[in-house]
Order: sequence, then structure tokens, then C-alpha cells
Amino acid sequence: MSRVNSKLANGSEALVPSSYTLAEVLLTPSNGEVRDITDLCAQINIRESLYAGSLQCDINILDAANVLEKLKVVSGEVLDLLITRRLAGGESDKYSHTFRIAEVSSFAKLKPGTQTYVFKCISEHAYMSQLKTISKPFNNVPGALIQNICTDVLAIDPKELSINTETKQTITGVYPRMRPMYLISWLTRRSYDNGSPFFFYETLGQGIFFDSYENMINKKSYNEYMHSPFINTTIGSDENIKQLKNKILKIATDLNMSKYVDVANGAYSSTLHTLDIATKTYKKSSYTYGKDLKLNKNGVLPSKLDFNDRAIESHRESTNFYVSLNTSAASGGSNYHAPNDTDLLTANAYIENMDGTVLTIDIYGDFKLSVGMVITCNVIKSVESAENERGKDKYLSGKYLVTSINHRFEDEYIMQLLLKKDSYIESLDTIEKVQ
Repeated sequence: MSRVNSKLANGSEALVPSSYTLAEVLLTPSNGEVRDITDLCAQINIRESLYAGSLQCDINILDAANVLEKLKVVSGEVLDLLITRRLAGGESDKYSHTFRIAEVSSFAKLKPGTQTYVFKCISEHAYMSQLKTISKPFNNVPGALIQNICTDVLAIDPKELSINTETKQTITGVYPRMRPMYLISWLTRRSYDNGSPFFFYETLGQGIFFDSYENMINKKSYNEYMHSPFINTTIGSDENIKQLKNKILKIATDLNMSKYVDVANGAYSSTLHTLDIATKTYKKSSYTYGKDLKLNKNGVLPSKLDFNDRAIESHRESTNFYVSLNTSAASGGSNYHAPNDTDLLTANAYIENMDGTVLTIDIYGDFKLSVGMVITCNVIKSVESAENERGKDKYLSGKYLVTSINHRFEDEYIMQLLLKKDSYIESLDTIEKVQ
């Protein structure tokens, strides 16, 4: 039996963006008998992340029918989830996903006849990965190798995959007997696109992706969100629904501004030392922050941040990387470490500078928003300017990359986003100071 949450117009269409219908949660135990447990679900949290190859789902169960014992749940069971919403005008949205129960935890009896516990679930391909290891020769670009693992080993439907195979340089070797998901992570570390790193991740509504940071930040901004204390529209009107959809409900940040840490991690400058043991050739190359691709126009360094009369980005000796190459190790390709030769330093800097500013925001649920997308945040200043107006906070406002989402389905559907940006909308040399 489906369960309707939050406010609906005419009993069916969404009146506010937080509305949703938990259409069905079907549990299939080992005996194959499908059981509808929709009415037992008190809370659902689904997490997707740019750094995770699988969704993670926690379902809080309020059980007064002793389902745990009746169905003999021991983990590993199939759990099918369907969440829907019909918008004004007849358009509909839905999430449909199949999980496997990875763990049953947090069991408690709150009162006689009632017990609670949590189903901790993961996607089927992640569970499948625990059952396999791979040790065989490989010879292709990393993107193509990852695509083959997904389809041939993990049995992922190609329709669910969006794999960018334009990763440079063919690599040759033998897989070191690893589980498929760990192997995908291993190959991702040697995948580059014009010096930018790749990410393998799964989304709740869009499928599984393998794409580069460059491609992600070059996307058009999906939506513009406003952090403002007031809403001046009539409840239920089209303007009100639009304003709620674009509203930032809560915002928090640790800012994450630490040049002390970033310098040591090679965010602004670094040196790569390579030794080719086949030809006994030693080479040294360096990286300096400056013309890299950015989400916003201006970088994270002011022009006069100097140490010992040298710009902070000129201290290339601050961070060193060492790579051992063997150009004679394989025929028809290069060994696993070869892609590092030209892209490691730049890719490392991209990863470190992604954390230039980190925001956590809450918004109303949006079935089309997923990690890997770019959004724009407009944050209003906390104090008024000389003109008695609250202008845009130029430190916090700008384009952000969505790096993780926690979908919370309770009385309302709320999305908690972790956002990161590597730049500012205005130069740090000219940015307006709050008086």
C-alpha cells in the first residue's frame, strides 16, 4: 500500500516541492515470496556521492508484525524501492531502484509488541562485487576497461551506464586479483582528461557515471538557488512553488580555507620525479597554479600572497611526487603508472582545489538533481551595506559542483547537498569588504 507524504493539491498533485509518494517497498527474501513492507518504513535515507560507486540506503523499520522472523531476513535479500510524485500539469517524477540488504542493525524494542531496526542497503552491483575477484591481462584505455568490468563482470545494464571512454593512454598489465569495485577505483586513479581527474559514481535518478572533472564543471548550471530569509508569494501559487523550489532552507560551512594544508598537498605547485628503469632516464617536471579550468572566473589566491619574497605558487619544491616507469615492461601499451607522467600534478591540484570552499545546504527534494551537476548559489550577506541593502555574499556565492546528496524521505522530502567550488565570482584582490 502506497503512502502519501506532505501536501498534495487535489489529493494527487504536488503542492510543495517536498511532496512525494512512497509507492512501494518490496522485500524479496530467500524463499522468493515478495512482501510489501511499505507501511513498515518510518524513514528512508539514500546517499549518493561523487566518491562512491554505489548508492547507500538506510531504511528505518517500525515492525509490529514480527516481519524480521517471519521472512527470516539475514541480509542479502532484494529490496525494490519506488518513490513517485505527480506535478501540477500532469508531469510526473519517480525514483525506482533495486537494492540488496547489506546489514540489519540498530535493533530495539521500544515497547511490547513493537520493534525497530535498520536495513542498510547497497546497490546490486556493489553486492555482486563482494562475490568476485579479477586476475587477468588487460590492454586498453582505463575508461574502456571500466566499462567492460561494469557490463561483463558486474552485469550492469548498459542503459544504466554513462561511461566516458576518452581517457588518454592505453595501459597494459595484469589485474592484481582485486574485487571489481576496488579495481574500478584502481583504474580511476590513472584516468585523466586534459589533466583533470575522473570520478566513478552512481546517482539515484540518472544511473552510473564515469566522467572527468573537466566535463562536469563545463556543464551549464542546472538551477539557481537563493538563501534569503523571506518568501513574499501566496502559498499554492505557481510563483510560490517556484520560489520554494529555488530556496536554500539551511546553509552551513567550515569554509575549509587552509593554505597551510593546501600548500603541502600540492594545490598550487608541485614537482614530479620520474625514473624509467628500462632506459635509466630520470626526468623532473613541475606544476604551477594559474590557468587551470575553474567553475567561476577567479582563482583562490590573491596576487600578493608571498613567502620569503616568493609567490606561494612558485614554491614548487613544497610537494614532490615520485613515479617509477618501465617503458619496456609491456608491448602494445604502457604500464599502469605511465599516465602519471604528464597529468598527475595537474589532476592532484584539481582535486585539492575542489575543496576551496565547501558548503552544506538543505533544499526541497528535486527528482532531477544529482551529484556531478553544477548549481549556482546566491547567498545574501548577513549585514546591510552602506546603501541599506543586503547584497550578494561574494565569498560564498557562485557556481558549485554537487559532490554528494543525502535524500531524506520523512514527513517531507529534503535533500542535503555537499557542494564544492574551486574559485570565486570576483577576484580576491578586488572583492568587496563587508563594513
